Amino acid sequence: MNKTFITGVDQNYEWLLKWWVRNLRKHNKDVHLTICDFGISKDILNWAKSNAEVVKSYNPHPKCAWYYKTQSLLDSKYELSCWIDSDCEILKPIEDIFDYAKKDFIGLTEDIGKRITEKDHWWATGVILIKNSSNILQDWDKQLKKLTDRGDQEALHFLLNQNPQYKSLITSLPIEYQWLRLQLELMQQDSPDQKIVHWTGSRGKSHIRNNLMISSDYFK
Repeated sequence: MNKTFITGVDQNYEWLLKWWVRNLRKHNKDVHLTICDFGISKDILNWAKSNAEVVKSYNPHPKCAWYYKTQSLLDSKYELSCWIDSDCEILKPIEDIFDYAKKDFIGLTEDIGKRITEKDHWWATGVILIKNSSNILQDWDKQLKKLTDRGDQEALHFLLNQNPQYKSLITSLPIEYQWLRLQLELMQQDSPDQKIVHWTGSRGKSHIRNNLMISSDYFK
């Protein structure tokens, strides 16, 4: 097997990990999983080591753990890697996402909400697909390391505006691989074809905790 799904959390969001892994394994039983430890507690780190094929630890980030997303992809030893944020609800088999991977490209879904609210084209970065490394991924990581952007999505948007040649190196993934909370709540867009729903923001995290988690998802 030369492909892996990747997620990562720090102590602020480690409570999501069991829920995320349960959903992944429910629909994708035998896939390879890499969990990135961005500063999780010892007990949860031990749990991760028992529930993932690879666990990679990083020093706590000085600003925010999500700045490590591009680094974790660059550090992957696998030909095909797919990062999925820990507040994404996996609803169906998703291993076919790897069919969209292309060398030198990154695969993303469009942030449809930004198209409405900002009248601009943005890519959503809660699900990121790669085939090995690429110049665009490396430069995205360099931009994040400057710590000048609010987060990874803003860093990518800035990079694309500064380097328009990179816009042709993004593979547009079907929106079913990342259905955004704002599509459901503000735009009233729903579909039975959803494969991943991204419950973004504090409102989305509250929805996960209050409505989607079961007793076995909680760390005692």
